[in-house]
Amino acid sequence: CFCNLLRKADVYDLTRDGVPLLMKAITNACFSRTQRAKATLSLHVPGIDPADDSASEPAKVVLHAELEQAIATALAELPDMQRAAIELKGLGHSLREIADILDVSSANAGVLIHRGRQALAQRLAPYLESNADERKAK
Repeated sequence: CFCNLLRKADVYDLTRDGVPLLMKAITNACFSRTQRAKATLSLHVPGIDPADDSASEPAKVVLHAELEQAIATALAELPDMQRAAIELKGLGHSLREIADILDVSSANAGVLIHRGRQALAQRLAPYLESNADERKAK
């Protein structure tokens, strides 16, 4: 929101109206985010219901925590632009919005998301493959 406001500094008097405009933009962004129905980035593992109450079993809790840590680590290892693109996509932003926020072309934003997803899939493969193997064994 702040970057978008700065890009339009020639349109607004930021010294006088900057804070109210920023607060309004943040409020609108929050409303937009909560009203978006579909998730655009899913780390859901097929065959496992994320709302399943049986996940409270100690072994599953530990595995879930380990996977969360692996995701956080994998995200942190991505280059800044790829991580930003992935996280913005996960927040429900469109490709055009991501391109505007990151100040890149739409095509480049798509490439950043694609490469980021590939890198995440590669880094998380050992965790996701072991979960798939466990499900097959049952």
